[in-house]
Amino acid sequence: MNKIIEKSVLFLGIGGVSMHQLAVAYKHVGYNVYGYDRKRNSYTKLCENSGIKVTTRFNKKFLDVNFAIKTGAIKNDDKYIIALKNKGIPIKDRAEVLGELCAQFKCVIAVAGTHGKSTTASLIYEILRLSNKKVSCHIGADVFAPRFELNDDYLVVEACEYNKSFLSLKPDISVVSNIEPEHMDSYKSLFNLKNAFLTFLKRAKSRFVYLDESTKFLLRHKNINFVSSELKFKTKLKGEYNQRNIALAYAVTKSLDLDEKNILKAVSSFSSIPRRYEEIGRIKNTKIFIDYAHHPTEIKNFIETFKLDYTNCLIVFQPHTYSRTKNFLQEFVKVFKNVDNLYIFKEYPAREKRSAGKSAYELYQEIKKVNSNVKYVATGKKLTKIIPEFDAVAFIGAGDVDEVAKKIIKSYCKNS
Repeated sequence: MNKIIEKSVLFLGIGGVSMHQLAVAYKHVGYNVYGYDRKRNSYTKLCENSGIKVTTRFNKKFLDVNFAIKTGAIKNDDKYIIALKNKGIPIKDRAEVLGELCAQFKCVIAVAGTHGKSTTASLIYEILRLSNKKVSCHIGADVFAPRFELNDDYLVVEACEYNKSFLSLKPDISVVSNIEPEHMDSYKSLFNLKNAFLTFLKRAKSRFVYLDESTKFLLRHKNINFVSSELKFKTKLKGEYNQRNIALAYAVTKSLDLDEKNILKAVSSFSSIPRRYEEIGRIKNTKIFIDYAHHPTEIKNFIETFKLDYTNCLIVFQPHTYSRTKNFLQEFVKVFKNVDNLYIFKEYPAREKRSAGKSAYELYQEIKKVNSNVKYVATGKKLTKIIPEFDAVAFIGAGDVDEVAKKIIKSYCKNS
């Protein structure tokens, strides 16, 4: 890629955490880069600051490219997709392109799993970075001191199982944190999901798996390094689940013959990544937190940890996608059954249409059957008055509930 100059590429869905990183990488090696997304955000701003032209509308001028790269959120009926196909311009999938770029690095470490892959990947990247290694990263979260330079010695990449995209990667080291039902629209059965993870592991020369109930089926397979969290690491990260993430990062980096003192120093100084038990401000004396938890297991882990720190707390949960709400309806009900102070916030549909599953209000109605304390809210304004009643409030979910929380804080500061 770095030998090809004066070529043009269009990124469809450039406002995503992965896509904007790829767009900037192409720009840095001499491509003319254009980007489209439905709305601007912090990532599109970063792209524009790098000299990339970004639009939120259909622009015929953006079709004058050699090829396009699309994310899974862009559907086949999108105006750009139709126009590009009519002009005979090749369209590549994001995962396919990421797989091609992996060949530019000497050692690719790919981290997969239903939960914890962003944190585990970020830990591995931070350990290598503080060990003065030439390391790049491609992670589905904002990390400290991000870097993506082709021909680095290492690339740490988060391997997402959605649409089986992680099977486009050919890592040297594959890492799996856990395997639970998720993205079942892509897999249809747990059997298919497990087989996909096994295929992912087999694509690498070296394999690391955290051993728990969800991964013990892999014990019958050879040449896998199984990891447990018997050691307790000194860390700023909260929750027992983060001890598991650290144990994986420790095992992987130890296998690279890194100095143990450097590994432990990096672990102890690591301050997590955004939207992971992150305090973003206060309203009077009430601390406001955001967390990315959106799967029942993640929510359970977060609430258990949060309640250890704050007994007088409020949980605001925003379901992410209609299909996930439908698929895990009873699991969500079980998780929220005994939460005393709970608001269900209007759903974040992402790429989905209403017909894909259940709404946030329908989830609220189901929870209401077993928990009379639950309430439903569609806007952040209704929460402003009650927030000061609590010591801490957590806004959790993978949608835009973090922005809701930030707007509430901004509004309160403006009017106080």
